[in-house]
Amino acid sequence: MDDALAVELGADIHGAVPDVFIDADGVKKSISGPGPGNYICFGKALSLARSILGLEAVQKRSFVMAHGSSTPQNRVTESIIFDRLAEAFDIQNWPVCAVKAYLGHSLAPASGDQLITALGAMRRGLIPGIKTIPSVAEDVHRQRLNIPLGDLPTGEQGMDIAFINAKGFGGNNATGVVFSARAAQQMVAKRYRQGWSDYNGRVQQTRVQALAYETAADRGELAPIYRFGEGSIDDQAVGISESEITIPGYGKAVPLNGANPYSDMV
Repeated sequence: MDDALAVELGADIHGAVPDVFIDADGVKKSISGPGPGNYICFGKALSLARSILGLEAVQKRSFVMAHGSSTPQNRVTESIIFDRLAEAFDIQNWPVCAVKAYLGHSLAPASGDQLITALGAMRRGLIPGIKTIPSVAEDVHRQRLNIPLGDLPTGEQGMDIAFINAKGFGGNNATGVVFSARAAQQMVAKRYRQGWSDYNGRVQQTRVQALAYETAADRGELAPIYRFGEGSIDDQAVGISESEITIPGYGKAVPLNGANPYSDMV
């Protein structure tokens, strides 16, 4: 949600998404591998993270949530993008993980799977390793990458940036920047410093309510909200004329007397 709304409601801040970059490959010979679009969107993501949290945070406290479809072509073409960008930003031993190793390619929900995993990794200080393979293939580019086969503890300092990558295979590529709860809270506290103490009071109550809900859910004590048909408008209550349509509950009518937008062409 919007940061102002989060402060107003006392919402618990689990992270922040400062931007998502999308760039197309353009003309290419096939759909089997990424073109320049993924270099562009990932480069923009790195640049933004550097401008907000600094180069050291990018170099020391960031990791990659790869598209990770793991096909013989995908693993080569995606890893070389990471490796070359790591060299450009002087990143050493950049952790790379891929939630598809556990879930497969969930298509539309894949980015949600990656986002949840990235937030959890930063919160818990543990990057999930790719434990579904005995070793990393020899054709994977990883001079500057760390592709752990076991869970990777991030130490006391932890991680503050996750880059979630999605390859378009001839279409649009996307790279999202995700900040940790710690980094997001510091930024929001600076923007809303006058009301921050009030927010901290509200968020404590939010956490109490969330824990109570979780406890009840674990016990199977659920009370679903069922509102089928509530608030629906009867067709007969809709007023219709040649010039407008009126709907109960709405202050203004819908006009039906618009001018011809192509009058200069008729």
